Amino acid sequence: METVDLTVIGAGWSGLAAIKTYLQVNPSSNVLLLEAASSIGGVWAKHRLYKGLKSNNMLGTYEFSDFPMDPETFGVQPGEHIPGQVIQQYMEKFAERFQFRDRIRLNTRVRSAEHRPDGTWLLTTVSTEEQADDKVTEVVTRKLIVATGITSQAYLPSFPSQETFDAPLFHCRDLLQHEADVLQEGRRITVFGGTKSAWDAVYSAATSGAQVDWVIRENGHGPVWMAPPYVTPLKKWLEKLVTTRLLTFFSPCIWGHADGYPRIRRFLHGTWLGRKIVDAFWAILANDPLLDRRQPQHPQLPNRFF
Repeated sequence: METVDLTVIGAGWSGLAAIKTYLQVNPSSNVLLLEAASSIGGVWAKHRLYKGLKSNNMLGTYEFSDFPMDPETFGVQPGEHIPGQVIQQYMEKFAERFQFRDRIRLNTRVRSAEHRPDGTWLLTTVSTEEQADDKVTEVVTRKLIVATGITSQAYLPSFPSQETFDAPLFHCRDLLQHEADVLQEGRRITVFGGTKSAWDAVYSAATSGAQVDWVIRENGHGPVWMAPPYVTPLKKWLEKLVTTRLLTFFSPCIWGHADGYPRIRRFLHGTWLGRKIVDAFWAILANDPLLDRRQPQHPQLPNRFF
C-alpha cells in the first residue's frame, strides 16, 4: 500500500496551486496529486475544449501571480481574451516550471476517503482509463486537500421521452465529443440554461452557422450578465477597475472602514449627497452591460427566447 505525506485531489487551478505551494514549503515531502481526467486543467482540461472556447478574462488577469502568461510564450496579446487551449497549455507549463509534473497521477478517480483513528486518510482509487478494468488501488496519506471544485460533476436534467429523442442530448462539458455533429452550418440545436457555459455554447454554435434556440427556465434568475471588457465613458478596463482603491469606496462592504479611510466611506454611504454620488456611479457602471443587451429589441428574438 502506497503511503504519502500529502494528497491533493483535483488538477484545476486550486489543486495546482496547492501542490506547488506545499512543495515550496516542504520540498522533501512525498506529495501526490490525483486527477480523474486524462489531462490537467479542471474545467480547462483537454477533453472540454471545443473550438472557439475562450475565457471571459483577458491577458494578465487569469494567471498565477508568480508565473505570468507572457505573449511571447503563449501567443495571446494584451487586450485579447484567452483561448481555452492556451489556458490548458499554461497549466501544463506551470506544472513543468515548478517541477511537480511527475507527481500528478492522471486517470485516477478517488472513490472514497476514510479518516482513520491515527489521523491519516485511506483513499480508495479507481482507474478511469478504458482498458483498466476498474482497477482499484489504495493510498494512505497523512494530509489531504480536496480541490475538486463545484463543476466536476455534470448536472443534466431529465426530460420526458428523452430515451426516444432521436438527436444527441448531452451536457456542455461533452460538447467537444459532439463538435463535428452539432457545430456546423445547417444544424438546429437547442441550448438549455443561462450560465457562461450556455453563452459559450450558443456563441460557438451560432458562429458555426447553426440555428440556435436558447431555452432559459422562467422561474430562475435568467441568464448571467455579460459585461463588455471596457466600461464607463472613460473606457476603463473592468477587470482592472475592480482592483482599484477608488472603486472600493463605492462598495457597501461592512468591513470597508478597515481600509483606513472611514471618513470617505461615511460621507459616501452615510449622507444624502454621498448616496446620490454612489447611486450615480453604479448607474454609470451598469449602463454598459445594459446597452450591450440591446439584442431583445430585435423583432425575431421573442420567438427564440423561452
